[in-house]
Amino acid sequence: MSHSLRVKSAVGLLFAAMAVSAVGCLSDEAVDIEESLGVSGSDQSAQPDEVAATGSAPNGETPANPNDESATLALFKKRILPIMRSDKPSSCAECHLSGVDLKDYIRADQKQTFAALRERGMIDVENPGDSKILRFIARAPEKSSLISAKVRQEELDAFRAWIVAAAKDPELLDATADGDLIGAQLSKEVIRHARKDRVLQSFIENVWLERGRCAACHSPDRNKKHVQEHGEQVSWITLGDPQATLDYIVDAELIDVENPDQSLLLLKPTLQVEHGGGQKMVIGDRTYKQFRRFIDDYAAVVNGRYQSAAELPEPVAEISVAAEMWLKFTNVPETFDKQLLQVDLYRETDAGWSKDRWASADRLIFGKGMLWQQQLSLTAPRSSKRADEIRERLALPPGRYLARVYIDREGRLQKNPTAFLGDENFVGQAVIDSRWPTGYGRMTTVDFRTLKSPTSDRP
Repeated sequence: MSHSLRVKSAVGLLFAAMAVSAVGCLSDEAVDIEESLGVSGSDQSAQPDEVAATGSAPNGETPANPNDESATLALFKKRILPIMRSDKPSSCAECHLSGVDLKDYIRADQKQTFAALRERGMIDVENPGDSKILRFIARAPEKSSLISAKVRQEELDAFRAWIVAAAKDPELLDATADGDLIGAQLSKEVIRHARKDRVLQSFIENVWLERGRCAACHSPDRNKKHVQEHGEQVSWITLGDPQATLDYIVDAELIDVENPDQSLLLLKPTLQVEHGGGQKMVIGDRTYKQFRRFIDDYAAVVNGRYQSAAELPEPVAEISVAAEMWLKFTNVPETFDKQLLQVDLYRETDAGWSKDRWASADRLIFGKGMLWQQQLSLTAPRSSKRADEIRERLALPPGRYLARVYIDREGRLQKNPTAFLGDENFVGQAVIDSRWPTGYGRMTTVDFRTLKSPTSDRP
């Protein structure tokens, strides 16, 4: 597969992930469960069987005799309490990094567990085999591991057997909850934010689409020499599979969830520690911001730091996708050596220059060579028509663009990586008329000396 096709495929993955996250599971049942649990997601697994109608579990197990008061309690102690006391994650962890755990729906006391679940609408005493808690457990991602599927089935069988028996137990039916809420305590917004499909969407958007910077050394289709010298561990990119790539990054501890800014995924490409591949990004540049945005958020999610919707990060208003068009500035004064230059491109329209930028790029200036060059990233407001167009075609339309140039002469971004360059960093602008051909050998070139500083053409 060609590089351009791989890029387009990656962009397709991004927008597909965005669509899944935005739409979710819109069935009435899913919305109903979400209102009760504070969770959302796809319902790919089989629904609980009609135990209430048949009086027996689908695996042939006969429910406990409701007239035997100890039988239901025995089921609870043998099959439900071990779930609560287990050190292993429940099947909830297959979809949620934090915020939801089946253990939260169990109390040490059987009466309190049953009463609290029933009062929250999680147990249907008239049709126990179709209780919401069973539908909750049965929900699974589209691709479920064999281990997770086994755990989920064990949990489902245990709760099904106990609920069917408990729904016929007069003592449990008369029980009342102590008033404490059972189940997930976080808001729906926080729980949704911790879903693995939402995290994957963020990884694709912020890291996966920038992997071209790292591919020469870390992608198995391009790094045979590096593998021979350093071993297979250098291949942390899995071709065509962002989820497998994220899993490897996590397993290899390239992300430090306790000290996110010390993650090797940041330290190596910025040369804060030794990196055989050289410098791939600069602290505070666009790619660094994207990597840091994902890493900080991932660490907060897995550590359960978000406790309210107000603490969640604001969605980024603009999407950015790396393309294969290159821009070069020549005759850049040597005094700007190793300073970050950022250029934003605004397209000419009938009404003047576009309000939003159509592309952007940033990189350190090579003072000795008096040049700056970098591939462009296409940009567009999130959910805009142009964002959809970028998905279909990674290209800038031919024509005239206003290039506004900024230089971080004071090292502002090094001191505050979350900051952005503004008017105080503006050094000039130029009109570029180009067909924007793709490829490193077909750069659009601009003489830095042609930059002007008028205010009338400012977008």
